[in-house]
Amino acid sequence: VGARVLEIVDEPFLSEVRRKAALLRQGLEGLAASHPAVIEGVRGSGLMLGLRLRVAPADFVKAGYAARVLTVPAADNVVRLLPALTIADDEIAEALRRLDAAAAAARPA
Repeated sequence: VGARVLEIVDEPFLSEVRRKAALLRQGLEGLAASHPAVIEGVRGSGLMLGLRLRVAPADFVKAGYAARVLTVPAADNVVRLLPALTIADDEIAEALRRLDAAAAAARPA
């Protein structure tokens, strides 16, 4: 029974998580390219991703609150993004729009 559960989780579910992770990472890489003064790069794997920033993480988190997206400050000028494994494609697109607004608002002084 345990082996069968792993087969079910591994194939359809985890392959979908990997696809969504690639979609999110691609979008975040695009944001980094669009906002190089704010976002230095993307870190992490799967859906546990972070944005390495050129601005203070607290400033980006505050801008994210205003854009209605939650990020969590982490070490080394990074904010973490931890979406649910069941996030939908349209929710990823909306998160990227909101992160784009946060990056635009978090411009360095």
